[in-house]
Amino acid sequence: MDEAKYREAEGRLWQHVGLQPEERVLALATTGSKVRLQVIGEGPPVLFIHGAPNAGSTWAPIVGAFSGYTCLLVDRPGTGLSEPMLGVDDIEVLYRFGDRFVEDVLTGYGTDRAHVVASSFGGFLALRSAAATRERFNRMVQMACPAMVPGMKTPPFMKVMSMGWFRKLTGMLPPNERVGDSILRQIGHSASLDAGRIPQHFKDWYLDLQRFTDTMENDGDLIGAGASLRGFDPANTLPDALFASVATPTLFLWGEDDGFGGRDVAENVVGLMPNAALEMLAASGHLPWLDFPDKVGQRAREFLDG
Repeated sequence: MDEAKYREAEGRLWQHVGLQPEERVLALATTGSKVRLQVIGEGPPVLFIHGAPNAGSTWAPIVGAFSGYTCLLVDRPGTGLSEPMLGVDDIEVLYRFGDRFVEDVLTGYGTDRAHVVASSFGGFLALRSAAATRERFNRMVQMACPAMVPGMKTPPFMKVMSMGWFRKLTGMLPPNERVGDSILRQIGHSASLDAGRIPQHFKDWYLDLQRFTDTMENDGDLIGAGASLRGFDPANTLPDALFASVATPTLFLWGEDDGFGGRDVAENVVGLMPNAALEMLAASGHLPWLDFPDKVGQRAREFLDG
């Protein structure tokens, strides 16, 4: 961890989008982990929960669309500048963490309810939290395929990351943009890479997240606990009954090219939920706000406005 260098890199990203977050540190009641929260704007709160391996500043391209809201960008435990969480290799610990994650962040921040925008593993946490603590949610936007939904596929890079020897090897090698682009292609962003839609300043920040924080090591351990070369353990798939219990009004903005699951997975997931809607996004992948930040940010904002 080189916090100073990472803060410099993150500062350049925020400078590119013309925003400057305030910062808080919260202690999560369920795990005791201290997490960093970046706070932008004023108004009703919106909690943004990122996937793996990633950090809260991944949302920088779209938070400008949420004027009139207080955007809460959390670094999940073990990512960005947040402390790691013990017990990630115990699925029951992970379930309890997910059930209370939104509640713990909102309580630490000092608010009772919020909208939630989530992606990938963050989507898994948001779904578990919405089922367990629905009173803490207003509306929810799920960006593409949440982790551990029925029918989810496992991209090759995550299968390889499940191997401990590989994580140790890559930890000794400097990250590079070629590998980063390969991962983006595996999760469905080839069209945007070929069209030059993913800005260089975002790629630079993501490489520096790998260079100067322990995110890849910690989230690699998380991935390794639930996956193998065969993919993610199907025993950890979220049950149909959990989806049926999520009453929160939810919009899925799902990339047609999402490497974790396409339209068939999306329609099945949304069909299990009583108050969910689906919009498929052409030429978009697993992180659709990188493909079309203005369009995706505006649509998410419209849904939260009600």
